[in-house]
Amino acid sequence: MGLTPFNHDGTLDEGALREHVRWMLREDVGFWPASPATGEGSQMTDTEILRVVEIAAEEAAGRSPVVAGNREFPTAAQNIRFAAEAVERGADAVQLYPPTLGHSFVPNTAMFQAFYDEVLSAVDAPVVLSSNFMTGFEVPASVLDRLVTVHPQVVGVFKHHPDQHNVADFVARFAPRTTVLTMTQRLMFSHSVGATAELDNLQNVAPRLCRALHDELHRGDLAAAGETYRTVTRLWSGISGFSAGHAVPRVVVYKAMLRLMGLPGGHARKPYLEPGEDALKALADMIDAVGLREIEGLK
Repeated sequence: MGLTPFNHDGTLDEGALREHVRWMLREDVGFWPASPATGEGSQMTDTEILRVVEIAAEEAAGRSPVVAGNREFPTAAQNIRFAAEAVERGADAVQLYPPTLGHSFVPNTAMFQAFYDEVLSAVDAPVVLSSNFMTGFEVPASVLDRLVTVHPQVVGVFKHHPDQHNVADFVARFAPRTTVLTMTQRLMFSHSVGATAELDNLQNVAPRLCRALHDELHRGDLAAAGETYRTVTRLWSGISGFSAGHAVPRVVVYKAMLRLMGLPGGHARKPYLEPGEDALKALADMIDAVGLREIEGLK
């Protein structure tokens, strides 16, 4: 899930975006543009999101698939329209979120089924489904079972949940039938039960490190993967601790890290605020302690 760089005035920094996408591609990491969270898609207009998709597709130029996410549109019509426009601008696939209606509302099974059937009957492009507890609910496994079976354009399912047993059961159920994507920090155990890919945001600041873990697991080098995973967890813990200790959202942390490392991360869009000087000093110390510049070949 790629970052969206903005200028100080909140406008899209297209130059920084292109440089960031190129960095990800050089490290053999795909770029999923303008996600609702890390990509700040929830603060962007449809026109801006589609422009980010277009730029990512231009830079990828077929070297890596570009999967377009939207602002978690709640209606089928909105998702159908967005999918068509994203594909027109070069997206290879779309990520389909569940109908997120807000205020803790959880759709029932009939609503899920009607929503997904309406969208998938109108979208020919490859689709990655998403079941992420951060929306406030999970998509029932029985609903996803049916979608994977009935709709051939479903090429993968993303799963995120804090309960490792929950994730393991999900992966074991769906991995024999489709690509299952999980978070990088859960990759060691999720890979062991069949997950073959990851969809995360840590790659924005550590693409080489994350790619190394993926490759080591896939070639069965568990000793190397164990060492790499220790570094991943150290970095993840450092970022999480900094974010909690300084009350700074993760996307703001990532962009500050990129600027500290001399990379084009841009700035976050309001209402996010930039971290103060003391926080930046602490963040720089964390980067040095992990050795992130050396790991990423930046020094």
